[in-house]
Amino acid sequence: MESLSDINELPPSTINALVALGIGVGTLYCFLGYRTLRFVIGLTGFILAGGVAFVLTAWLSAGHTAASVGVGLGGGFCGAVALYFLYRAGVFGLGLLAFGLISSNVLADRNEYWVIWAVFGIAFVGGLLAILIERPIVTLATAAIGSWLVVAGIAFFLMGPDVIDKLRDTAQFEEERLVVVGSWAVLALTGAFAQFATHKSRDKAED
Repeated sequence: MESLSDINELPPSTINALVALGIGVGTLYCFLGYRTLRFVIGLTGFILAGGVAFVLTAWLSAGHTAASVGVGLGGGFCGAVALYFLYRAGVFGLGLLAFGLISSNVLADRNEYWVIWAVFGIAFVGGLLAILIERPIVTLATAAIGSWLVVAGIAFFLMGPDVIDKLRDTAQFEEERLVVVGSWAVLALTGAFAQFATHKSRDKAED
């Protein structure tokens, strides 16, 4: 059996398995994000650092699968260890990622030059807020990140691999985009309320 050398040649079953894994991770973030915060911070470091390492290696190696996966796993491990032990940096990263994700979707229809700076600015403020008022902001942040992974994964299965391009094309897929964004908001709020409920029960148990 010939080994794969190009990430574009990955079989649909492998891609579907990865998307399903993303949905599972998103569910953890959405409903148990703050309760498993240390683990979530380490996992976030793995995803961010591993993702960047994977993409850069895939670009430099013209999509070579073995090299991309190997470097991605190594980078992910380093990122997970770094954020796990640098707790404040991990909290900042969660706020940064969540607020960047929300602002980029809210401003998706705008084409002005300032949009990218607005997204970076809002994301940075979100990271600072996560440090200053950790529990409520991190709860909302993990719910937002997790629900986005879940909804994006489900949309992938329903709308196809080019779901991101479809959602950006608001002229042709405006109704679909509204459904996806609305589902994301509802699931995020549900996850946040579920997490806040566990906070209250935990506080009562400690009293």
